[in-house]
Amino acid sequence: MSTSTTPENKQGWLVLLGLFVCYTVSNGVIFNSLPIFYAKLIAEFGWDQAQVTKPAQMLFLGVAVLSPFVGYLLDRYSPRLIMIMGAVVASAGLLWYSRMGSLSSMTLAYCLLALGLVMAGILPSMYIITQWFSRNRGLAVGIFLVGSSFGGAIFNPISAALLGALGWRSALLVLAGIVGLVLLACIFLLVRDRPQAGSVDPQISPAIAENDKVLDAIDFTPKQTSSSQNVTLAQALTSPTFYLLTAVTGAMWFCIVGVIQHQSLHFVDLGGSIGQAAGVLSAFFIASILGKVIFGYLGDRFSKKHIMLLATINMALGALVLMQVKAVPSMQAWLYAIIFGIGFSGTFTMIQLLVAEFYNGASYGRILGIVTMVDTLAGVMGIMTLGKLRAASGSYASAIQLLLVICLVAVACVPLLRKPSVS
Repeated sequence: MSTSTTPENKQGWLVLLGLFVCYTVSNGVIFNSLPIFYAKLIAEFGWDQAQVTKPAQMLFLGVAVLSPFVGYLLDRYSPRLIMIMGAVVASAGLLWYSRMGSLSSMTLAYCLLALGLVMAGILPSMYIITQWFSRNRGLAVGIFLVGSSFGGAIFNPISAALLGALGWRSALLVLAGIVGLVLLACIFLLVRDRPQAGSVDPQISPAIAENDKVLDAIDFTPKQTSSSQNVTLAQALTSPTFYLLTAVTGAMWFCIVGVIQHQSLHFVDLGGSIGQAAGVLSAFFIASILGKVIFGYLGDRFSKKHIMLLATINMALGALVLMQVKAVPSMQAWLYAIIFGIGFSGTFTMIQLLVAEFYNGASYGRILGIVTMVDTLAGVMGIMTLGKLRAASGSYASAIQLLLVICLVAVACVPLLRKPSVS
C-alpha cells in the first residue's frame, strides 16, 4: 500500500509539522536573533565587538562537542524525551541570558543554549524523521530544513520589536517563554518517536523502543533491516566511505557558514549599501528555501549520490560566479545569490539524506552526532579563515578563491562514495 494514503502516514506529516515548528523557533531565536541584542549589551556594559561576540563561540563549540554524546543517547532513549529536556534547557538558557551581568555569565548562558539546541534541534529531529519517512524522506527533510530559513525571517523582526518596546532583559524573558511553550506544546501534541508496527513503508528501519513507555504506549514490533542499515559505529569508522562523507560535509559546511557570515561584509566592500546588500541576501535565502524543497524532492526519485553531486557542482558554480561580482547591486550578484543559495541548501539537505540512507540502524544516532560535530567545527573554521584572509589582504578575493577550491574538492569526492554494507 502506498504510504501517501494511510492514516498513519498522515500522522507522520503531523509529526513533521511539530518538528518543523520546533526547528523554526529554536534556530530562529538562538542562532539568528540573539546577535540583535549585541549593540544594547555593548552600550550597557562597555564591551567591544570582540568581547560581546566571543561568548557566542561557545554556542558553536558546545554544539560540536555535545552532538556525539546526544547522538549516543538517541540510540538508547526516547528522542521525544530528549527533545522535551532540550526545550527546558534552551528556555533556561535564555532566562539566564536575561539576568546575566558579565561575560562569564553570558558564556554560561551560551553553554546552556548549545545543550538545549543539540537536544531539541536538528539531531533528534532527523532521527525521528528517519523513522517516519522512507519513500518521501527527501521531501520531508527538505520541508523540515526550510524551518531554519523561516526562523530567521520571522524572529529577527519579532526580536527587534521586543527589544525596542521592552528593553533587552524583558525581551529575552519573552523569547524564553516563546521557546519553552511552543517547543513543549509541539513535542507533547504532535511529535512521536516512531510509527506503530506495520503502519508505514517496510523499508523504514526500527529504532530501539525500550524507552518509549516513558511517553507513549506504542505497540512496536521490530522488523528485519537490510545489511546496509546495520552498520555499527566501529564498522563505519573503519570504512573509507565514512571519511569521504565527512570530508564532503566538512568542506560544504566550511563554505556554507563562512559565506553566510561574511557575504554582507563582502558586498559592502564592493560599494553596496547595507540596504542593497540586504536585498541580495534576501534573494539568497529565498533561493535556499527553494533549494531545500527541490533537492529533497529529487532525492526521493533519483540516486541520492547523483543529486548530491549536482548540488555540490551547483555550489562550485555559485562560488565561481561570486568571483565575478565586482559591484552591488549587479546582475552577477543576483545570479550568485540564486545559484549559490540553491546549491548550499541542496547540499545541506542531501548530506542529511545520505547519512540516513547509509547508516540508519542501531548506531545511526552516534554516527549522525559525529557528522554534526564535523559540520559545526568546519563551519567555525570557515568563519575564522575567511575573516583572517580578509584582514590580511584587505579584500575577500583570496577567500572566494579558497571557497571555489574547497567546493571542487567536494565535487571530486562525491563520486567515490559507496553505500556501506556488512559482510
